[in-house]
Amino acid sequence: MKNERQIFIKEIIKNFSKKEKKISSKFHYDLRGSKYFEKITTSKEYYITRIEKKILKKIASKINVTYKSLTSFIEFGSGSTDKISILLNKKVKYYIPLDISFDFINKSSNILRKKFPRLKIIPTYCDYNKFINLPNKITKVKIGFFLGSSIGNFYNGDEKIFLKNAKRTLGNSSYLFVGADLIKNKKILEKAYNDSGGFAARFNLNLVRRMNNEMHTKLKINDFTYISQLNKANSTMESFVISKKNQNFSIGTKKFFFKKNEKIQTETSKKFTFSSFSKLAKSSGWKIKKYWCDKKKYYAVFLLSC
Repeated sequence: MKNERQIFIKEIIKNFSKKEKKISSKFHYDLRGSKYFEKITTSKEYYITRIEKKILKKIASKINVTYKSLTSFIEFGSGSTDKISILLNKKVKYYIPLDISFDFINKSSNILRKKFPRLKIIPTYCDYNKFINLPNKITKVKIGFFLGSSIGNFYNGDEKIFLKNAKRTLGNSSYLFVGADLIKNKKILEKAYNDSGGFAARFNLNLVRRMNNEMHTKLKINDFTYISQLNKANSTMESFVISKKNQNFSIGTKKFFFKKNEKIQTETSKKFTFSSFSKLAKSSGWKIKKYWCDKKKYYAVFLLSC
């Protein structure tokens, strides 16, 4: 979509004008990037999706009992609909997937319609980090979902801003399920973000392809390499594409330069403790109503309420 491209270009110019260059992880998910991510989730090293789905299966039966009236499911950064499919039931009247990659959520929504023909699906293109005006016609009870450990993908503490805006978007008496990856052994984390199939590398290097397609930068993917490593100081996995050589390129009239071995951060993935997540939720105006985790305490899904 035109607006999506304009947002991408604007943020790239802004962030590439700084000394430490970054690309927001939300821009990974064009159609090709989303397909690469689906491959990551099936790799043996990437535990997050497998564990989260098991937890969601436990939660599914409880959602039926907890919410007596008709509900609307709002999913922030929905992407694929395989997780929300686990949770849908007859009481869900509307499903609204929110994402910056409209092509992908539109395609996913069409697949979901075949499985749930009575469900009213309204795919919505937006920057889900911001406040969103939801359709007036949907139900009073709104249940939000922010899954896949996406809460850890914000730079500069913006996860707090997201949670505050999500609260405004969903409104009073609403609920929000948030998936959060927990702190664990360094080797387990680094293997998950450097899978043997190379899907994480392709996922991140796809941003170079996207820049070429949308900004005509004429960069070569083979002139970059990928790495992801744990920053112990802030319990965060940090992913980078690294320039193999000095490179000049332009975006419109703006000229940019990558030095040899310069890192461009393409992802941040913060890992939480129960205490640190609780503190984040409280500071954003939410209360933790309940949480579920696996036996090894690798991953947790928190239910937040206003």
